Amino acid sequence: MKKFLTLALSFLAFAQVDAQVRYLNEVFSDVTVTTDVVYGTNVTVLPLLQGQAPAAQPLVCDIYEPNGDTETDRPVLIYIHTGNFLPQYLNGSAVGTKNDSVAVELCSRYAKMGYVVASIDYRQGWNPLAATQSERTFQLINAAYRGVQDARTAVRYFRMTEDTMGDPYGIDPSMIGYLGEGTGGYVSYAAATISDYNDVIYDDNGAPITKFWTGDPNGTPGVDYLPMVIEAVNGNPEGTTDGFAPPGVFGPDPVQLCIANHTGYSSDVSYQVNLGGALGDLNWLDPGDPAMISFQCPADQFAPYTTQVVVVPTTGENVVEASGAFDIHAEINAQPAPNNNGSFQALGLTDAYSAQAVANGNQGWDGLYPVLNDYVGSTPTQPFDGAPWQWWDVATTEMVDAANGTTIAATQLTLNPNMGPLEGRAYCDTIVGYSAPRMAALLGLASQGPGCTDADACNFNALATSDDGSCVYADPGFNCAGEPIAAGCTNPLACNYDNTATLEDGSCDFLDSSTIPTGTENVWLVGLTLTGTAFEAFAGPCEAAGGVNPNVSINGVIAGDGSAPLAMAGITDPTGLLADLAALASTVEFGICGDNITVAALGNIIPMVGNGQFWQSPIPVNDDGQYLWAAPLANFPIGCGDPEANNFTDACDLSLACTYDVTLRVNMANEMVSENGVHVAGEFQGWDPAA
Repeated sequence: MKKFLTLALSFLAFAQVDAQVRYLNEVFSDVTVTTDVVYGTNVTVLPLLQGQAPAAQPLVCDIYEPNGDTETDRPVLIYIHTGNFLPQYLNGSAVGTKNDSVAVELCSRYAKMGYVVASIDYRQGWNPLAATQSERTFQLINAAYRGVQDARTAVRYFRMTEDTMGDPYGIDPSMIGYLGEGTGGYVSYAAATISDYNDVIYDDNGAPITKFWTGDPNGTPGVDYLPMVIEAVNGNPEGTTDGFAPPGVFGPDPVQLCIANHTGYSSDVSYQVNLGGALGDLNWLDPGDPAMISFQCPADQFAPYTTQVVVVPTTGENVVEASGAFDIHAEINAQPAPNNNGSFQALGLTDAYSAQAVANGNQGWDGLYPVLNDYVGSTPTQPFDGAPWQWWDVATTEMVDAANGTTIAATQLTLNPNMGPLEGRAYCDTIVGYSAPRMAALLGLASQGPGCTDADACNFNALATSDDGSCVYADPGFNCAGEPIAAGCTNPLACNYDNTATLEDGSCDFLDSSTIPTGTENVWLVGLTLTGTAFEAFAGPCEAAGGVNPNVSINGVIAGDGSAPLAMAGITDPTGLLADLAALASTVEFGICGDNITVAALGNIIPMVGNGQFWQSPIPVNDDGQYLWAAPLANFPIGCGDPEANNFTDACDLSLACTYDVTLRVNMANEMVSENGVHVAGEFQGWDPAA
């Protein structure tokens, strides 16, 4: 029976693979990765940061192929990672290598769909701390130029292997494209658009693009006006000519800065996909350039969505004006029809990802996907998180911080407190789901027609124009490759959340703490910070001192035994001012684990940050920039926070015992007054006039 079951499962897997559509679905269950393949050699200036001379370095990549594939004419996708043109950690970030989590995830996914994918390293090195903006621009344009040369070298490497090495990777040399992430997006945009050296430094009318020139354009005697990149020095944009710095720059002799690689092969690509990044100048973009698919956060603080000045992520210093995805696609759509993305627009795709791109505000420009990450209404709550698809290992980064006296982990988590594989992989779903049908159709690898139209099926076809009854589904407990699905707790609020689990097994535990009080006997206060709002006066000195005002809050108790997400119950609003907060609190779910509280609110998973007295959201929760806070009532000193009371203690004390002197003025002109005087009765003395 066991053998029969194994055969049955194998048959199921093959049946599903046969039904799936290559380049649209993950047809393969595994990939083969060949690491550190040398695709070229060129000169890096990174040693200059240590006072050494430029030196040659091997250019390496990891090549992902679908395991067990028999096809020999496969498209190639060249993945270019982020990193601010500096090594990981030195760049102030926890990412920046060809092995970044998102790099491995996306390269593996596209390879499982049938692509050959190369995740390339490229030359790094520039000085973001240069004293002037002109110097920083010079440094950055040269770094980007080297990145373009290396990306194009990788393209030619694959064409060379197909031509002279027996085609070891089984590629179709006419189907090569880029996927650039972050800094890699700057590289992929430029590598896909720059036609020749003059295109870098002159606009479409032949005039200098002044931001890429240095010196005096007015011809002042003795002051040269020179481009920041010089072909004889830096080599051509292809990286197929040698370049030398003249004597006197790095010493008495010329120093080679570019080594020609794989001459005689084309560097042209068929398509370009980018996740963030920007184009150095819109003059580089022309009709006939490759089709483009762009994912970018409109509120991206480091790569402009329109046309603005790029800033150094770690210092905020201005560098150079560049154009992001919105203006790039506006330029494409201003071209005569059919424009560069005409093939995408002709598809008229209406799948969920295509519809979401339109809903997110892509102006109907097919190929543009605005990424609205962690928005509340129309406002991003995490504007400094321009790459929600990234995730990285916190423990490793904290070890680096401890060794070097840096705060990279804490800083990065402040920018993206939701960071993790759950969020990252969800965005990878979107990236692949939106890009795959467009890439496949553009390359002629798949076409529109009858197919499976059910998005829940293993062989969903975004290009299908009608359902042909071919949909197949994974058996319960198995994925589309016939592999057992990992069972576990899939709710990120739970203390035993398993980010590798894809099948909920009912084991989630949402309460595991001996330090945070819950239950009906423990009243909690919940409020919003007031600094910077119209109600700032109510904050008093509390928030200025790093606290909160407990007197401007709602209260309730934490209900639940942990078998389901916890919730607030018995919510009241003593102030009468916080009805919206009370309504929100009634919908919030959360988990309490150890000393940590994680909240699900407004569509976000929010890890609250504790300080010993209260927990506060690391991001604003509304358009007014207010932060959510919560604390047990018992964590606040009880006294009187009203300065007008006669027993005022402190403005930040919980006001449960304020007393006031009261003077009663009673007009007794028309009354008979007892010889014993006037007595006041009330609840305070049992309504006894004689008391």
